[in-house]
Amino acid sequence: MTNVSTRQLRYWEKQGYVTSIERDDCQETRLYGFRAYIKVSIIKQHLDDGESLHEAVLSANDQLETVSVMQHIIKKAFQGFEKYEDEFVVNLGFFDEDETQLLYASIDGGKVKYKLVSVSDKNAQSKK
Repeated sequence: MTNVSTRQLRYWEKQGYVTSIERDDCQETRLYGFRAYIKVSIIKQHLDDGESLHEAVLSANDQLETVSVMQHIIKKAFQGFEKYEDEFVVNLGFFDEDETQLLYASIDGGKVKYKLVSVSDKNAQSKK
């Protein structure tokens, strides 16, 4: 799937760059999870771009860490889709510590637009 040879994968695993899934069925064929697949793909791309293996692994680790942070933020912030003022918006949760304002995001002309909405305004609008 990644065009990386078995020999390379085993070397990278030996070096601790990737990890295979533990098997209970006594088979020697290694299995790799989705995260390992992504990491191998990133490393391969950096190698194809002329980086050394060490540089490629560092770059892959940085990219995966960035994605992990973004995923965590989105998972915590995303509160759902809502309709506000006749348009669909993404509710990104409370904007302030006092929890009096919500942050909404929407698409307008291909651009992301943000809107602060007071909780009282939202409640008043939803009663209409």
